[in-house]
Amino acid sequence: MADARVIEDGWVEVPLRVLPEHHGLRLDAYLARRLRRQSRTGVQRLIDDGRVLRNAGGVKASCRVAQGETVLVRYPKTEEPPAAHETLPIVFQDESLVVIDKPAGVLSHPTDKVLHNTVTTVLARQLGRPVFLAHRLDRETSGLMAVTLDSSSARALFEQFSARGVSKEYLAVVRGRVAWERELVDAPLAYEGGEIKVRQAVNAEIGANAVTEFRRLACDGERTLVAAKPRTGRLHQIRAHLAHLGHPVLGDKLYQDDGAAYMKAVRRELRPADLVALGAERQLLHAWRLSLRHPRTGAALSFQAPPPADFPLRPEAA
Repeated sequence: MADARVIEDGWVEVPLRVLPEHHGLRLDAYLARRLRRQSRTGVQRLIDDGRVLRNAGGVKASCRVAQGETVLVRYPKTEEPPAAHETLPIVFQDESLVVIDKPAGVLSHPTDKVLHNTVTTVLARQLGRPVFLAHRLDRETSGLMAVTLDSSSARALFEQFSARGVSKEYLAVVRGRVAWERELVDAPLAYEGGEIKVRQAVNAEIGANAVTEFRRLACDGERTLVAAKPRTGRLHQIRAHLAHLGHPVLGDKLYQDDGAAYMKAVRRELRPADLVALGAERQLLHAWRLSLRHPRTGAALSFQAPPPADFPLRPEAA
């Protein structure tokens, strides 16, 4: 995905790259999924107002989007605080691939409200050249993330992710003492519906295939450190599966208590007592291990990043 850019008359243009799971959706349905605070009706107004463009042509609500294409959405420019990070920790870098250890709190890519505190914008300033995303991490998730420095490497890495050729393993601190040593969750996920549009839930009838391997690493009182290895790549897959098991990620505003803390955060009503009840100030999910093939040479590469200081439990030799 390319960076958002400021265009004429104080407008911001945000590019959205169509992911494999969204291929074939109507344009309005696709945007309703990608734009968290927009309803289907709101999206249709954006289209009618000429604020949506496509590199594939038509912009009617009924047009179908295709994997890999870019949809541009325009918003009025707003002020935002300075970026929280001037640079990001680089684990690996060569002429076409960069792997970083993303801090929690940094968006993967720009949105209508956040242009500067994102992986793509910070790295572009840090490296002096544009970068391209092949995958994303949630804002509150820390850990390993791969980006590329040219469009052909971006396509190759994106295809590798799409074909499930990349191995990822995460660490999560969850609520409760986990009884199992290993657990394989094969539980389809779908949008839950209701007030929170992005929340996922297990749904055997209409859900998309979602499989995650879990293993217990350490326990401390009523919290447990687990490793999670997703076999598929659904939105919020690890978080939704852990909540389904009755062990939501500590600090997860969306998948604890039916998302009440998430709605408070949206309304800017979240208080310190709410964070105490959640068990952490952010969701304690960390992209721990990443294995892939170099997008140009095909060489096998593996990386590991220890969890940051806010993780109360640490993996031993695992």
